[in-house]
Amino acid sequence: MSNLFDFLRGRREHAEEPFLTRLRPRILRAINRTLFLLAFVAIVSLVAEYGFYLDEQAEALTQLATQVVLYGFVIQAFLKLLLEENRKEHFRERWVELSLFVLILLYLLVPDTLSPLLLSLDPNLTPEAITKVYLAVTQIFVLLALAPSALRYSKRIMQLNIQPSMLILLSFLVLVLIGTGLLLLPRATVDGSMAFVDALFTATSAVCVTGLIVVDTATYFTTFGHVILMVLIQVGGLGIMTLTTFFAYVVGGSSNLKEYATMQSLLGEEGVGQIRATVVRIALVTFFFEAVGALLLYTSVGAGEFATDGKRIFFAVFHSISSFCNAGFTLTTENLAASFLQFNVGVNMTVMGLVVLGGLGFPVLSNLGKFLSIRPPHEPRPRLTLHSKVVLLTTGVLLLIGAVGFFILEDDNLLAQLSLEQRVLASVFHSVSARTAGFNTVDISALSVPTLFLITLLMWIGASPGSTGGGIKTTALTLSLLNIYSIASGRNKVELFRKQAADISIVKAFSTIVISFFVINGALYALLLTEQYSFQVLLFEVVSAVGTVGFSTGITADLTVSGKSIIILCMFVGRVGLLAMLVAMTRRRDSEHYDYTQEQVLVT
Repeated sequence: MSNLFDFLRGRREHAEEPFLTRLRPRILRAINRTLFLLAFVAIVSLVAEYGFYLDEQAEALTQLATQVVLYGFVIQAFLKLLLEENRKEHFRERWVELSLFVLILLYLLVPDTLSPLLLSLDPNLTPEAITKVYLAVTQIFVLLALAPSALRYSKRIMQLNIQPSMLILLSFLVLVLIGTGLLLLPRATVDGSMAFVDALFTATSAVCVTGLIVVDTATYFTTFGHVILMVLIQVGGLGIMTLTTFFAYVVGGSSNLKEYATMQSLLGEEGVGQIRATVVRIALVTFFFEAVGALLLYTSVGAGEFATDGKRIFFAVFHSISSFCNAGFTLTTENLAASFLQFNVGVNMTVMGLVVLGGLGFPVLSNLGKFLSIRPPHEPRPRLTLHSKVVLLTTGVLLLIGAVGFFILEDDNLLAQLSLEQRVLASVFHSVSARTAGFNTVDISALSVPTLFLITLLMWIGASPGSTGGGIKTTALTLSLLNIYSIASGRNKVELFRKQAADISIVKAFSTIVISFFVINGALYALLLTEQYSFQVLLFEVVSAVGTVGFSTGITADLTVSGKSIIILCMFVGRVGLLAMLVAMTRRRDSEHYDYTQEQVLVT
């Protein structure tokens, strides 16, 4: 009986609510659907306007679509403002959208006054362009924001037991396919066409921040094509940081919990808030370093090398993003071996700094930021974590070994005609770049065989976990070596910095190394069957692809379609992660609640 009274009371209270309040959820749902439709129109309009050469009729349709997007955006923003119960909070949370709303409204009311003002700042700064780009970008984030709720409430997806690593794999695959489609647009290339396999290769190389190229980036693509590459590099670099950090949070808990159970808990309301805060911090750190790097590069290159100041700014921004994301793409045919860049100390130091910072990984950057922050005298300073210490120590040792080794091995060869300062600069630069960046200031194909072997080892090791780089990772190398020493010395645990490394970390380190061995050897054997190059040259190419480095002896463009396809797979596997790729492709099993009797198996 009490349940019946509660039901009737709820119906009565619901009936007493204002009519507009009851309709508010439905109206908001309709507005959100309209936004998705406007976003689709905006994306199609953007692709048509900037990707194709249109006739008058097509241009008229594009302009009509633009007007629809403008009016639709203003109407939906106005309706949301009317329906909002707490307008002060609404203004605080949606100030970007509301600012754009005011700008578009003024443009629609007084176009003759606002348009000249915006065009005086930038010829491309029109309200139409701003609105379409805003809608296209924001709707992607809307989709991402809705994904956790969809995963949380969709029983079908829950039953499929999708692992975080599979979500990472699929997201990169979709991004590669979108990038391939954009690069195939007529306005992306100078000639207006591009072979599909070359577009797929270039898009994969950009998304996987590798830097291997089959066409000359500087001359083959238009400015629009260069913008596409820059966006793919940024999304690929920033995406891998956010997604791998998310994956680390998911699988980094207690080893006796299923990854799926941890993921489900993280996709709750509190978990989503933590993930969002982490992603925001990563984005802010990334944009800060890239902005500083772009400013330093802008001041380091001479204005006489560029036709306009706008091209100089774009050059600085493109190379800053490419450097921090360890991508290795450049806007010069000679890479950084161009005469105005090769021994430019400002350019070399800026690129090296960005590469190292991008390769350390966000967990280390975050820990370093807290450790170096200014704090009150009475407040204890946060300590460096074991992970940060291992990464910093291993990175420093590898940089030193690489620089000294390059200097000694090439002193009588490629560096013979250079001054001492230039030899030191080139040695340090290529030691840094070999760890997944792929920039070069000397001809890689002219290096001696011992130097190529040294670089191959550095490329195989790569950067650190949670970074923009690839490879087996610095921590996997250090933990494996320490574990070997521990076994040889009769100990059964790995200790360093007065801490003991977790057993699961050591298992993952060895697993990553073993998987890399099979992937590299499998790809190398396949290339030996399809290509006519020497063993050492093909090995260098494969390790460069798996390590997402981008170094090449110059054979990439001449590979067969089969060879390019193999390298594409290598870049993709190297970017997603060797162990993550295996986890994504393996069906997960529930944890058993029993243990079998242990028995020794001889291994030596």
